[in-house]
Amino acid sequence: MHFLPTRHFHRAAAAFLAALLLIGAPLTHATIDDAHSFAMEAATPFVEQGFIVREDYWNGEVKSGQKLMVRHQMFKGNEYAFWLGTASEDVTFELKVLDEKGKEIELDFKSQGMFATVRVNPPKTGTYSVVFSLTSKKEKGVYWALAYGYR
Repeated sequence: MHFLPTRHFHRAAAAFLAALLLIGAPLTHATIDDAHSFAMEAATPFVEQGFIVREDYWNGEVKSGQKLMVRHQMFKGNEYAFWLGTASEDVTFELKVLDEKGKEIELDFKSQGMFATVRVNPPKTGTYSVVFSLTSKKEKGVYWALAYGYR
């Protein structure tokens, strides 16, 4: 049996740890990417109805059940759809759009599997709040992505 000298052992251990970190790093991005993929899956029927998907979107990790808010400029005369996706199973979604007075302006809300959608027709041009939460029975933290489109 061959023993590594102490300094070689530390270098080998550090290299092994670095390799493990590199291997684990893409997994974090993959779950956020998966959440975005589910948001885009939710967008498919809207695109078929003439919605234009915007390239920009929001994403991250949130504590299960914690509410988040995104402020977004919308224009009277356009119809908007927001698509919230997650990489976690068994998630309950809340997704609402509120005007400046806190009044909900939703036309249609649907939740199915790994995503939820809300469709709105803003009554006037202005900044609106998109409020959402994802609640998991199994996980403390939930990866999410919120995308949108208009027509």
